Amino acid sequence: MTEPTTHNYGPGHRGWGHDYAIHETINGGRELHVSGWGPLVGPMIRQDDYLLIQNGNRDTRYRVTEIEHCLDPKDMWHATLTFAPRQSEPVKEQQ
Repeated sequence: MTEPTTHNYGPGHRGWGHDYAIHETINGGRELHVSGWGPLVGPMIRQDDYLLIQNGNRDTRYRVTEIEHCLDPKDMWHATLTFAPRQSEPVKEQQ
C-alpha cells in the first residue's frame, strides 16, 4: 500500500482546473460530499488520500473515504470526505 498523498485545495490553491464544490455537509462538517476538478499535474486523488479544503482564510484537512473519477472530463471526481485533523507535535516539558 502506498502512503497517502495530501492534495492542497486550500486558500490560494483554488482556480481553473483545480477546485471543488461542497454539495452536502453532514454532522456539523465532520463529513462532506463534494465534487471537484484536478489535479491537472501530479497523482490522481485516491481513497485514503487527504484534501486540504478552504475554511475561511485557513484550511481544514479531510480524508477521502470514497471517490469516483469521471470519464469526461477525466480530471473531475465526486467524493465523500471525513474530517481528519492534523496530529500536533507533543509539547515538550521544560526541565
